[in-house]
Amino acid sequence: MIDKVEEICPPNPLKDKVGEGGLDENIIKSAEESMKHKADSFVPVIERYLQKISDSLNNKENSPAEIIQDISYCITQLKAQGSMFNYPLVTEVSELIIKFLPRVKTINGDILEIISAYQLTVRAIAKQELRGEKTATGKALLVALNQACDRYCKHHFKK
Repeated sequence: MIDKVEEICPPNPLKDKVGEGGLDENIIKSAEESMKHKADSFVPVIERYLQKISDSLNNKENSPAEIIQDISYCITQLKAQGSMFNYPLVTEVSELIIKFLPRVKTINGDILEIISAYQLTVRAIAKQELRGEKTATGKALLVALNQACDRYCKHHFKK
C-alpha cells in the first residue's frame, strides 16, 4: 500500500496573473436587487432597440439579408436583457422572432406587419410592466405573435 500520495499541480501562468477572482456574494445580490428595481432603466433600452429596428426597415440601401441581420441583432439584445431586468416576456417574444427570422428571405408587407406586431408587443409589455411570472395578458400577447408567425410560414413556406 502507498502511505503517502503527492498531489502535483501543473503550473498555470494565466491563473497566476489574474488570481482567484470572483465577487463577494453580497455584491452579486445587491446588483441583482438593483436591476430588479430599475425597470425604468430598461424602457429606454427597449425604445432604443425598437427605433434601430425601424431605422433598419426604412434603410433602402441595405439588402434584405442585411436588414434581417440588423433586426436580429437588436432583437437578440432585447432577448438577452429582458431577463436581466426581470422582463422574461420580452425575452420570450424576442426568442420567438429570432427563431422565425432566419427563414425570411425578402422584406414584404407580411414581414413588416410581423415586425410591427413584435414592436407593439414589446412596448405593451414595457408599458403594462408585465414583469416576472407570465400573466394572462402576457400569454395572450405571446400567442398572438406566434400565430402571426405561423400564418406567414404556412402561406410562404408551403411544402
